[in-house]
Parts: sequence; structure tokens; C-alpha cells
Amino acid sequence: MKFKSIAYLSMLLVVIAVLGTVSPVMAQGPGEKDSIWLHTSAADWEKTADSFILHMEWELFFKKAGRRGTYASDWTALDPKEVDYTYRVEVATDSAFGNIVKKEETTEMSASIHGLEYDRSYVARVVLVDPPENYKDDFGGGIVYKHEKAVGGAAAEKKNLIYWVKFYLKYGGWQTYFIIAFALFGLFVVWPTTWWRLRLANVFPPNKPGFLYAALPFDRTGKTDHLSDKGNVYIREVAKYWSRAMAAMVQDPSYWKSTDDFIKASMQEQEEVKKRMWVDEGLPAIEQAIDVCKNGVPGIKLKKKPLEYPFPRVLLAALENQRANRNNWWASQEMDRATENTSYKEIDDLKSWGITTFWALGSIEPMLGLFGTVQGIQKAFMGIQAQLRENPDAQMAETVEKLAGGIQQALITTILGLLFGIPFMLMYYYYRGKADFIFSKWEEIVIEILNRA
Repeated sequence: MKFKSIAYLSMLLVVIAVLGTVSPVMAQGPGEKDSIWLHTSAADWEKTADSFILHMEWELFFKKAGRRGTYASDWTALDPKEVDYTYRVEVATDSAFGNIVKKEETTEMSASIHGLEYDRSYVARVVLVDPPENYKDDFGGGIVYKHEKAVGGAAAEKKNLIYWVKFYLKYGGWQTYFIIAFALFGLFVVWPTTWWRLRLANVFPPNKPGFLYAALPFDRTGKTDHLSDKGNVYIREVAKYWSRAMAAMVQDPSYWKSTDDFIKASMQEQEEVKKRMWVDEGLPAIEQAIDVCKNGVPGIKLKKKPLEYPFPRVLLAALENQRANRNNWWASQEMDRATENTSYKEIDDLKSWGITTFWALGSIEPMLGLFGTVQGIQKAFMGIQAQLRENPDAQMAETVEKLAGGIQQALITTILGLLFGIPFMLMYYYYRGKADFIFSKWEEIVIEILNRA
């Protein structure tokens, strides 16, 4: 009898123990030991004129608690009407949510966050205000959002020249302002000035006074050649009289009664003939050539006085030097010296500061671009270092964004520096070559005139 009582008592204790491990089925929501999972099911944004709106939706799931830390079911969706939770939507600028800029609490399963600025990165998440013990949520690190500019229903901005100028000025760093300023100075001041000074119609008195004839690069023969019938009339007239003066420097047997008289003539007689040739032919021809140099060719209208052109001043220096030295043996050397010295002076005046400025701009622009490149890379690494110091758990997207901003600045300044530096160097070599052509043309014309004499 005593044994049966002990058996019944043992069975009763077992039944009580088993019943104690089974959780009762709750009529409203999960029990305290069940696991709750908050899942962000949808996230989208809406653009407005001044900011964008973040829309988020979420769901709740639970696993029913089982025996000894196990679960009696898989994740099961909860009906929002069966629970009474408060949710908080948080929007921050860092993945650790140390700088929360927007937050909103709601009992609904969705929310909209207004007033988020463009051109910034945000991280968003949804959490329970009073979470139970067994609770988790996905997207614990948040979802990253970034938008550049509002469309607001209007057409996107056209990517024309103004758009790219604004873009480069905004993202290129302070070097961009100097690069563009130097480029505008070179394109609108240095280039027109140098082009206008080195026009062939500005160096050689042209055959026609028209603006298009003087400005456009055609009819090089009519502007620089004196041998062709279609060549420069002004140079041909000067060459005609100057050749006569040069011919008067050579004693010809025709000035003597016979060849024997020419051969047997004394030094005094030769000097007398030489002086006669200079007085009768050389000096009048020189005077006529000088008159053409100063006053131009009758019937040929010029836009300015002949001596306001560089080449007539070169010719005048040689002619006046010959007039001063007459037809002596050293006259040719003195003319060469005067021609060369005047040519150097005039070509330096033509080059002026323009060609040297092209060289300076072509060198400075890439150097400014290189400066911006180095600074942009430095900015990128400093940004990453600062971000990791403030937020060691930063997401890769944030790190890449910091790196991309500095690299973008580096590339923009490099592109602009080369974009303007290369053309300025090409302009420098082109106009330096043109100045060399003008100088060689002056020498060629003078040598041809003297040789033909």
C-alpha cells in the first residue's frame, strides 16, 4: 500500500513537470519567450523641388518558443492587429547612428520621413521602441541613400557648356577657378592680340585695304612676294628703285670710251666715274625708294601709313644706311648690319609679350592641374582617415564615397589643366614658327633684291 502511494505521487510530479514546460497558446500576439524579428520589407524615395522623402515599410515575424531553447515553429508572419508595438524610424549620416538627423515614432507598419537634403548620404533603419528580450531586426547597419539634385517633375538640366562649367567649379577645388581664369585670359586677351599683331597684312603693306583681306589667311603671294606679277606691289616698287641704286655701285665699261680705257683707268679716274654713277643714278634711285617706303605706292590705298608696318622700317633702315655710305666698298656690310639689327628689333616688337605668355600659360595650367591632383588625393585619404576615426564600423559605400570625392577633384583639375595647357603650348609653337617665318622672309626679300642688282 505504501509502495502504491509512492508510485502515484511520482507520476503526479512527472505530469506537473511536463505541464510546466509547455507554454500556453496566447490569444493576442507572441509570448514572452518567443523570438521577434522586425523585417524592413520596402524602402523607396520621392523627389521634390527642395528635398526628398523616404518611404519605409516593415513586417513582424515570430518563432514560437519550444523546450530547452528550441523553437516549436519556423518564422511566422504576425498580423499587425495582434500586437501593440511602437516603432521608431531613424535616419542618420553615419552607419553607427551617432548623428541622427531625423527620427519618427509610429504604431503603424510604415512611415515617411520628409525634408532630407540632396547631395548628402543617409543611413536609415527601423527599430522597436521597447523591444522584448528575444528581438532582432535586419538592416542593422542601415540602408544608404544619396541623391544629387531634385527633378521635381521638370526636365533634367541639359549638359551644355554652362552645365559643365558649373560642375567643374563645384567639384574641382579652388585650383579650378585659377585654371579657368588663366584660360579665359589666354583665349580672349592673349590669343586675339597675338593673332592681330602677327597677321601678314599687319607686317607687309597689303595690296588691298579690306578687312577680310587683311584678316583672313589667304593670298600669301600678294602679301609677301615681290618676284611674281601678283606679288606685293609695295615691295616690288621699293625693290625696283633699290636695284637701280645697287647697280650704280658696280662700274660698267659702258661708262668709258673703250674697254682699254676702262682697263687702263687710274684710281682717280675710277673714283670720278664712281661718284658720277652715284650722283646720276644711285642717289636718285635711293631717294625714290625711300619716298616709296615713307609714302607708299601711288594708287595703292593702305589702312595706315607705310612706316606703321614693321617691314617698311626694315627696308628704310637699309636704304638710309646706303644713302649715308654712298657706293663705297663698305656700304654693303653696313646695310647688312642695319638690316639685321632692325629686323631683330621689329620681330621682338611683333612677338611682344603674347608668345611668351602662351608658353607661360601652357606651363602653368598643367602645374595647377597637378597641384589639384595631389590635393584631391590627399583630401580623399584624409576623409577616409577621419571617417574611420569617428566611425570604425563605417560601411564600404561610405568609404568609397569619401575616396571618390577626392579622386573626382583630382581628375577634374588634371583634365582642365591638360585641356587648356596643351592648346596653349600648340599656340606657342605655332606663333613662334610664324614669327620665325616672318623674320626669314624679311632676310630672303632683302637678299634677293641685293643679288638681283
